[in-house]
Amino acid sequence: MIKGDRKRVTPVWLASAWESKKRETLNCVEAAIGSLRDANQSVTLSSIRSEVRLLFGRSLSTNTIIRNEPAYELYLANRRAPRIPQVKSHLLLELYAHAEPAKKAAIQARVARLRRHSKDDLIVRFMRVEESLRDQMDVANRLREKIILANNAQRRNQL
Repeated sequence: MIKGDRKRVTPVWLASAWESKKRETLNCVEAAIGSLRDANQSVTLSSIRSEVRLLFGRSLSTNTIIRNEPAYELYLANRRAPRIPQVKSHLLLELYAHAEPAKKAAIQARVARLRRHSKDDLIVRFMRVEESLRDQMDVANRLREKIILANNAQRRNQL
């Protein structure tokens, strides 16, 4: 008996038949992906199955594609990158909840626009805003001190 990649043990007398089935599945998947690419359609497991049925008149299960390593690697190489769901943070939801109805659409558009920037760009912008805020606070504190000193000097002059 020949031991395969999986836990399942392949009987020697079936090895050649299974290898030919694997090659046939790979050829079908390859042709289906080529046809989907030519038609500018997305490459998914279900679209590959449908295309194999149209091209070859035979059904091919999703598990057959997944269990056939070369066919599955071919699928992974040609599929669209998996979509990563964006979970909205509680702070963002809070921002939307407290926004005025008239400004809510503008805030959502701004959030969408900021999401298109890289994280590094946003960090730099944030740090610049912090620095600018610190500078403004320093100016406000200096003005406050001058006003207090001027009031104290005026009171002394009045006495």
